[in-house]
Amino acid sequence: MKTIIFCTSYIDENNYKRYKNWTDYYFDKLGLFNSSGLFLIDDGSPNIFFDKRIDIHNSYELPGSLKKNINLFHFENRLGRSSIADYPGWWRSFSFSIKLVEKYDIDKIIHIESDFYILSGRMIDYIEKLSSGWTAFYSKYYDFPETAIQVICNDTFDKLYEIYERAVEQNYKFDKLAEFIFPYTNVEKNFHGDRFGELNVLQGWLSKIETPFNIDYIGQMNEKHTLKDFERFFQFDYL
Repeated sequence: MKTIIFCTSYIDENNYKRYKNWTDYYFDKLGLFNSSGLFLIDDGSPNIFFDKRIDIHNSYELPGSLKKNINLFHFENRLGRSSIADYPGWWRSFSFSIKLVEKYDIDKIIHIESDFYILSGRMIDYIEKLSSGWTAFYSKYYDFPETAIQVICNDTFDKLYEIYERAVEQNYKFDKLAEFIFPYTNVEKNFHGDRFGELNVLQGWLSKIETPFNIDYIGQMNEKHTLKDFERFFQFDYL
């Protein structure tokens, strides 16, 4: 099964460290996920040349084959985000993943956004073994599927293509949050984690748990956060 890990991206002079950290972290773990490479699908960033290991491609002129393990697919025009519910840039980047599936004979997509880190071996093992369905994880604080970590296998690629067609038809605008649109076959709630980079989420968890608490993943880690910032609250693997 040919597997890739991808994130959506918008990279400028202020946040490039976030993408560099994500690339460094997951590049060292490609073997654990049984993945052939990292993809960044980019919404018109001005700073796409932030790492010499990355091959840059025009999203409208995809090469026949890929020479490196890290590839960035760049849309020259930025669609951006105008509000919490209106984010066409993200929709274009996310849904474009199906075109890469078709072009490069990919069997499995592991979607991990650039501010999310999977920290436990048991969660990586679970993801690596998935071979069917569309799996999302779960935000206990918000009580909805966590779209920042998803695993989409080839038996649900038809559903992803439907999302792509709908996104193009609607000019990448939807009337609901992505959390309530995707056709998950499974929302996995047996792993501990949340958007702890958001202070309200962190405080909400800390009010209900005894610390240190074992977690499997952490989200909303901006370029100013480090994993060490959370060690006094949580226990997690350094893989």
